[in-house]
Amino acid sequence: PHIRAFKRVTLSGAWKTNTGSSHLEDVEVTPKYRRWAEAASQMFGGLEILTVDALHQASDGEEYILEVNGTSSGLSPAHADEDNAQMAQLVLERLNALHAQGVLFREDPPRPAHLGPYPE
Repeated sequence: PHIRAFKRVTLSGAWKTNTGSSHLEDVEVTPKYRRWAEAASQMFGGLEILTVDALHQASDGEEYILEVNGTSSGLSPAHADEDNAQMAQLVLERLNALHAQGVLFREDPPRPAHLGPYPE
């Protein structure tokens, strides 16, 4: 999988930063970050496009997961073109695989097993 990690650094000194009041710095994808992404993916049935937002608490050095985002993931402007290309390629691969199986035009497409059968 394509995994990227970055941290948002405040420009104003405030702990709660957002776009426009911070800049992004690439950081190493540590084994912990990889485990977080893989666990989040599995919790949502194998979700392949996601972000895990975490907060680093300076007082104790711990990191805490705040949320998991699906396709509303914020991308680093420095890597957005590459990341968008990766996501587009993934979607095309999945759609081509479904087309090859003949399931794109079925009335009732296959439902992920973890969701159970379609309701009557």
